[in-house]
Amino acid sequence: MEKNVWWKEPMRVLQYNLQVKDTPLMDAKKLAEQTVELAANVVVMNVGGIYAWYKSEVPYHHINEYLPAEGDLLADLIEEFHKKGIKFVARFDFSITDDTTFLQKPQWFARKQNREPYFRGERRMGNWSLFLNTCALGGYRNEEVGVPVMKEVLKKYDIDGIFFNAPHASVCFCERCQKKYKELYGREMPERSEEFETDWLSECMKTNIGNIYRAIKETREEVPMILYYAPFTTESRSFGRNNRDSIYDRYLTADLICTESQNILSHGIHNLPDTIHPIMAMKSGQLPDREKLPFGIIHSCPGMDWRHVGMPVAEYLPWMSQVPASGGILWHSVTGFPDTIHDKRVLAAVRQVDQWAEKTDDEMRGTSYRSDVLLLWNGEVAARNWAEVLVKTHIQFDLMHDYAVDPAGFAKYPLIVIPEGMKLEKEIFKALGTYMEQGGHVLAECPKADVVSSLCELLGVKNEVFQSEYLVASYLKPKAAGMTLLNGMNTDKLAFRGEVAYCTPEKGTEVLATLIPPFAPYEVVGAPPERASIPVEQTDIPLVTRKICGKGNLVFLPFSSGTLIREYHLADHYRFLENIMKNQLGDELKFQTDAPHDVQITVYEKSGSILIHLVNEIGQRPLLETIPVFGICMKIKLKEEQHVLNVSTAITGTGVSCTEKDGIAEIRLEHLDVWEMIVVHIS
Repeated sequence: MEKNVWWKEPMRVLQYNLQVKDTPLMDAKKLAEQTVELAANVVVMNVGGIYAWYKSEVPYHHINEYLPAEGDLLADLIEEFHKKGIKFVARFDFSITDDTTFLQKPQWFARKQNREPYFRGERRMGNWSLFLNTCALGGYRNEEVGVPVMKEVLKKYDIDGIFFNAPHASVCFCERCQKKYKELYGREMPERSEEFETDWLSECMKTNIGNIYRAIKETREEVPMILYYAPFTTESRSFGRNNRDSIYDRYLTADLICTESQNILSHGIHNLPDTIHPIMAMKSGQLPDREKLPFGIIHSCPGMDWRHVGMPVAEYLPWMSQVPASGGILWHSVTGFPDTIHDKRVLAAVRQVDQWAEKTDDEMRGTSYRSDVLLLWNGEVAARNWAEVLVKTHIQFDLMHDYAVDPAGFAKYPLIVIPEGMKLEKEIFKALGTYMEQGGHVLAECPKADVVSSLCELLGVKNEVFQSEYLVASYLKPKAAGMTLLNGMNTDKLAFRGEVAYCTPEKGTEVLATLIPPFAPYEVVGAPPERASIPVEQTDIPLVTRKICGKGNLVFLPFSSGTLIREYHLADHYRFLENIMKNQLGDELKFQTDAPHDVQITVYEKSGSILIHLVNEIGQRPLLETIPVFGICMKIKLKEEQHVLNVSTAITGTGVSCTEKDGIAEIRLEHLDVWEMIVVHIS
């Protein structure tokens, strides 16, 4: 049996991002007391890499010049935190170091294609040394500095964990990287990074992180390593081109991972992460068994450029709350420590959310998601659009990564969604057929004629598929059998745009909706109203088909729903996709609610209880205050022989009631401010 370790217990992490010049102001005993007041039980602090916060004996490990001449500040801090029952995690960052090191060891640094180094902050004013990016395969990150620093700290200090920040590999054309590239791929490194093998940067990272991980375990096996990683980004894929990297790869060289979930404004409001960012970061950063939950980092500032100003509380609170509500571990990142943080709103918000999270700890042990839908996941735009629809419509779902599609897990879900662009092996399609024969349902989309042709048997269409031009002013119109697709909309058609795979249904495949073509197929947007009439009220060109497959069915969309969601954000399109899924799920749907779409809801279960987390994300920037929601109704489908014993709220104690009829528990939450967890105890 695996021994119980501290990092498998509930955690509330507080990272103090220390400024070197503030070092003389640090009082170990006082800081430990302040951390207790903030309700954190794990603290993360600078220890090594860019600056050593102790008197390191490893050459080229630059020591913080502001350290006290006498004593050992790091040892004092660890001792005082431990006295308060707070675990100490040491933060390291070997991705950059200063220019004095570069002058002595230029071979350690990453090189651009023209062989110049990567300078960081070269235009920054003030009496500062310049920083440069280190090579992931170079000696600084590995055997000459990184590894001996790990061993030095672990032998000298009673730290509880290690956090490895900024592990990503820079694009590097140094001689070492060129040699390694040729060894791996049997050819010279291309002159353009765009032509690199897609797993090259991942291989560099694996080498570096693997060396660090082995050094830790060889020195003190019980110390966990926490790795910074981004399984979900606002752009396509983690690490850009590095698309062969996976969460499974990361767990081979780390015990835990943490990822960015924050709401920051460094690059302007148009680059602001979607409100689904935290929940998707948490879902994509964990394995199916939920044994190793990801940490979700939430920064206290509106952007890294304004690190000494706090986020407005009305925005900060729900973003922080989303992390534990979505199944992750909350990790606050603040600049400085309480005595040097001038914006005290930050501290009040951190304390508040930590206190809320603490109230959920016991109930959340051993939970699993209570989901209706399995979303096959490749990190691309189409998949993210489906995730947004699922979150906004409160349909509970799990992810299955494209590099780890396991048919053995299909039967758990009544519905599987296959977004545009998913590349699946033939064996998977065969497994999907068996899954549907046994009563499962599939919802698939694809606008590309060549792909549809290769899957025509599964999709229930003839092998006669043609690619449309990009259709502009078109409509989607349900047929009589598909009118339920417009439930709640009071219209007979939907705005439509994009490419279509023109197809013909096979016998037995039902057409639920068809295309109404543009009033002028090649007309640009902005045609005069005099020409904006509909020339044809109905066609036989399918836009939604349904094929019965044994006890299940397959609904096919020969277009990109993501084009509609991403470009227009019309409520009708969300409802349309919601209606399709709910029609397929029917009586199998386990959870329903009338909550506004901007209330995020995640449902969990374990033996004896169902847990419902609600986080209020209503409002747009500038969000000056929390907008409360009143009278949220929810319906939970109970299993046979299950009955509700009692219902309560864990965080605020606000009123909640429940009635039960015909196997359905109807729950009413009277009031929601920021975050609430409803506990439903069942027999």
